Amino acid sequence: MKIARSRCFLGFQTLLGGRVFLAAIMGAGFIFSSIAQAESASSSGESLSSGHAVNGFLVWADEVRLSTPVSGVLAAIPVQAGQAVDKGQVLFKLDRTPFNDRLAAAVAQHRGLVRAAAEAKRDAERAQQLYDRTVASDSERQDALIKQEQTDARLKETQATIDLRQWQRGHAEVIAPFPARVLSVDARVGETVSSEFQPPVLMRIARADQILARATLDVDAASRIHWGQTLAVTVQGATQEGKVVAITSVAGGDRGGQSYQMDVLLVAKSGWLAGLPARIELP
Repeated sequence: MKIARSRCFLGFQTLLGGRVFLAAIMGAGFIFSSIAQAESASSSGESLSSGHAVNGFLVWADEVRLSTPVSGVLAAIPVQAGQAVDKGQVLFKLDRTPFNDRLAAAVAQHRGLVRAAAEAKRDAERAQQLYDRTVASDSERQDALIKQEQTDARLKETQATIDLRQWQRGHAEVIAPFPARVLSVDARVGETVSSEFQPPVLMRIARADQILARATLDVDAASRIHWGQTLAVTVQGATQEGKVVAITSVAGGDRGGQSYQMDVLLVAKSGWLAGLPARIELP
């Protein structure tokens, strides 16, 4: 009887030990699986909330696709992709020869019409004087007035043409609207640019002094954020405060297919590029 009880007890211990060992293995597997999922999501750029922070990434601020509203031949592109440029720095130029020629022709035509308009005015005044003395007929007076009005109209038309030609010549040279980083140069010197239908993109730039930290929020997190709010953002170990400049509703969330994309404006630091991971502290 004692031997049977001992065997029974040892069997029970073995069974219990096996269950404990199995439970330990399952628990450890769950922990390792959770860590692997978190590391995988972080490396793929997914938005992960942990406590009061969210993972995001940097994107360019004020990305602009540059073109020109006038047609012509590219004469110079004095910048390269990846280069930082100052506000007002020339980004590309069209050949200004045809613009200068068209402007010169309009100016010459305008000068001739200035003299013609002065002569037409004197003729109209003379016809009015003769009409007042009953020497000229009313039809002669009317003809002189019509000629004066037509000459004045042509004079105003040539002045408008001069303004247009000056505007076109001014847009033959495109400058940076703000301190920028050249993202891409999509044209080459010698290419013809036609702006009659849809102007082609010649260059892409973005701000060099600012950058955005972007993250996707669920409804609960987005409800605690408002435009203009100050949040702390960490990039490459450096933390600075930025301002929320956009909370955009996007499809694809868990609740009713709704989530929110938040952009936080930061002062760009040397070496910061779009795509770098960012950690945003939430309230």
